[in-house]
Amino acid sequence: YGLGFWKPGSGIIHQIILENYAFPGGLMIGTDSHTPNAGGLGMVAIGVGGADAVDVMADIPWELKCPKVIGVKLTGKMSGWTSAKDIILKVAGILTVKGGTGAIVEYFGPGVDTLSCTGMATICNMGAEIGATTSLFPYNARMADYLKATLRPYIADWADSFQHNLKADAGANYDQVIEIDLNTLEPHINGPFTPDLATPLSKFKEAVKTNGWPAKLEVGLI
Repeated sequence: YGLGFWKPGSGIIHQIILENYAFPGGLMIGTDSHTPNAGGLGMVAIGVGGADAVDVMADIPWELKCPKVIGVKLTGKMSGWTSAKDIILKVAGILTVKGGTGAIVEYFGPGVDTLSCTGMATICNMGAEIGATTSLFPYNARMADYLKATLRPYIADWADSFQHNLKADAGANYDQVIEIDLNTLEPHINGPFTPDLATPLSKFKEAVKTNGWPAKLEVGLI
């Protein structure tokens, strides 16, 4: 039937998809809230419920209310301890856990090219924490490098020939635009209790005292 079977122990499914199935310009749905991880390869990948997936497998058209588009413009370059995850932690602090509901988050700007493909995937993966329909990045050389590293150079060649169609149009309009300067972005700690409580590391000590949080940090998700 042309189905791929990944037995237990093969790995997390959205990472398997990034390494084997995702490609720039594609459209995919999956029964995993972190399906948008594939946006790190320029794919519109949306997490759905089992019933929606069954409809698609039965060749029934899948319907979705036209989403808004939130643009996140990245400028500069990260330094020090800052990582790609800090970008989405910052975005979560701005938009909150409901701010991405009914919207696709599209990243653009010169800062995009400073990120690795897996870094972009991490950002898209965590779009679920802000309720986004999906997130994606424009195709670039970092994605081509990843495709070649995962033994798919022919897809990189194909994407290179259509590169002008795999990014936002010049002057594209967005329902909302957020700008993040990577030069000044700090490592963030989000929480406790909610992923949109974003605190820059330089202000975390003060926040602990102000909010009466336990001063000993014992558990964290890296």
